Amino acid sequence: MNESYEESLGRAIGKIASHVPEDLVRKFAQETGITKDDIHAIPADPSGIVSAVDGSNSMIVEGGSVTIAAIRAVQTTFSGNIRHNRSITPLTLVTIGPGHRNRDFDELYLECFGTPPHKGLDNADPGRAAAILRDTLEYWVALRTAETVPEGALLLLDGALRVSSQNHEPVLADIIRIAQERSLHLAAVAKRTSATWGGGHPLLPAITGLAEQLGIPGPWWTKIDEHIPDHAGYSPGRHGELYIASLHPHARLPLKMELPKGTSEPAAAATMQALAACAGDGRIPGYPYPLLDAHRTVIIDEPLVMQVQQDIKAGLSKRGMKNRTFENLFGDLHGEFERY
Repeated sequence: MNESYEESLGRAIGKIASHVPEDLVRKFAQETGITKDDIHAIPADPSGIVSAVDGSNSMIVEGGSVTIAAIRAVQTTFSGNIRHNRSITPLTLVTIGPGHRNRDFDELYLECFGTPPHKGLDNADPGRAAAILRDTLEYWVALRTAETVPEGALLLLDGALRVSSQNHEPVLADIIRIAQERSLHLAAVAKRTSATWGGGHPLLPAITGLAEQLGIPGPWWTKIDEHIPDHAGYSPGRHGELYIASLHPHARLPLKMELPKGTSEPAAAATMQALAACAGDGRIPGYPYPLLDAHRTVIIDEPLVMQVQQDIKAGLSKRGMKNRTFENLFGDLHGEFERY
């Protein structure tokens, strides 16, 4: 390994620059065929009823054979600019390991959806297992919300209309079906995206630069046809089509979002209008504030993790487990390294 830090830094900078060339916007317009007519202005409209759903998971204690994670999900509903109601599931602790099949997933899925999962959840990757357990709660809350929110409301999900586990395929399909039957505007909004085009060029800077070059001020939206993105990240289980929107004149970043497959242009325009109407929060202009409220409510932060850790230790101590045994089960030398 003869490369110096400066050489490594230069190589990294060169790789970044190669993905965002100076003629990025020209290349994007030329290769995609997107014109001014494809980028639609969003008219101003007062905000109606908006429900947002989000979930959170965090590792509590991790051992070589067993891990404990915490999960929960929330729905928050706004009418106009005022929160109408908000409900959050209890903080739920799930066990990942020992063994291969996650039994907590089987029980949680059955409790949420009234049927056992089609396929078991493997404990081999604790991080993925915790995320899928969280998704189970999040989809359950989304399903209940789709069934109960007033017809014609905007229903916002965090992320994408794509499942990470085949077990959630019928659940997401039901959410979309119910939303369509009840005339809900359904959208999944991503906090960040790895979407690229042309063999690795980032999508958001390209479409944003094109809108600026064409003199189109925010708010605006456009649909990204399926032939444009690099499809490495577009796996089976996707139920949505890709859109990019800048929802506020002072939005720092545009958002990647997905609407259900087959959404008509008038329906997409109505959804974008409802999104822009609830994206005027001064803290993060251009991001739907019901989703911001959901995220801030559901997050499992470090103080809460530490509290749960202490509760587990106290409970095990009452059962006769010594602290040394606990450390042998869940100890990590990284904590010791950080002391020096």
